[in-house]
Amino acid sequence: MTDEALVLGLDVGGTSTRVLAVTPRGVRRGAGRASGGNPTGLGPERAAAALAEAVEQALTGLDPAAVRHVVLGLAGGGALPSGEDLPGGQAFTQVWARVGIRCPVEYEPDALIAFAAGTAAAEGSLLLSGTGAVAIAVKDRAMAARSDGHGWLLGDRGSGFWLGRQAVLAAMAALDGEGPATALTGLVIESLRLRPAGPGTASASDSASSPGTDEPPLTARELVAAVMAEPPTALARLAPLLTTACAAHDPVAEAIADRAVEHLAQTLTTVRTSDAASPIVLAGSILTNPTPVAERVRRMLRERWPDAPVSEALDGAAAAAWLALARVGPVPPSEVRERLFSIPTAS
Repeated sequence: MTDEALVLGLDVGGTSTRVLAVTPRGVRRGAGRASGGNPTGLGPERAAAALAEAVEQALTGLDPAAVRHVVLGLAGGGALPSGEDLPGGQAFTQVWARVGIRCPVEYEPDALIAFAAGTAAAEGSLLLSGTGAVAIAVKDRAMAARSDGHGWLLGDRGSGFWLGRQAVLAAMAALDGEGPATALTGLVIESLRLRPAGPGTASASDSASSPGTDEPPLTARELVAAVMAEPPTALARLAPLLTTACAAHDPVAEAIADRAVEHLAQTLTTVRTSDAASPIVLAGSILTNPTPVAERVRRMLRERWPDAPVSEALDGAAAAAWLALARVGPVPPSEVRERLFSIPTAS
């Protein structure tokens, strides 16, 4: 490609759509950001509108005909080489025509983009735990195998949703007298903005009213009603409560963190052999922030794969742009990669 040529990298998620326009040297010529663009969760019209807005921002003042390749990271995209099979995929196709892009557009799974955001290696593994959880094996910069990532109802073990659900279950058990007292009970109730739980949060057998009030202590049934009033995936926002409870050495919270790591280890082991020394990339808020699960996962990785380099996923839009460059020419040199990731795309 000439120095005037461009590629686009897109990181399309449920909450934001981010686009980078870059040159073969990794120089950023444009960037765009809009609301979520995943058609599965948001519907084709809203997703296409967000995509168009972000792409048009990124191409402001640029010639769309200069774009030689597009890589778009999207959940489930690996099975959709043209995008036509996406829910409302034709709407996406119309966006490219409307903005004047005629080059090939590749739809890649977001997990593959996350792997490329953590390493330039052509082979390795990704372990992701955010709202959901998944592990993939990568070979020749393509997804070779996947484990979990089946969504909150049927999978995502060890994810933020799973952790939030376990916190609620622990609180319910304590309130019902079926489980031990735990700091998670008060934390869950506070996070859900329910009325004071009173002594009942510390001891399931204590039925006294809340101090200074005539109200009886909160019950498990009220907790269930509060949780059911929100979308199921909203439970993921309770995951940070595990960090707070573990910092207080709460044994129930620590046991949940241990189980999460067991699940994530099994997920990764499904796609990675015990003697592998290729890179491992960690992604998702549960594994890239200082959480008790992240600490335990890193310890597990050192024990099981001591020779494997471990890194964290960086900017997904920059990784998609890097993959686009690698698709249309030789693998970009290290200085190009460093330039691409030097300025994080707005999240």
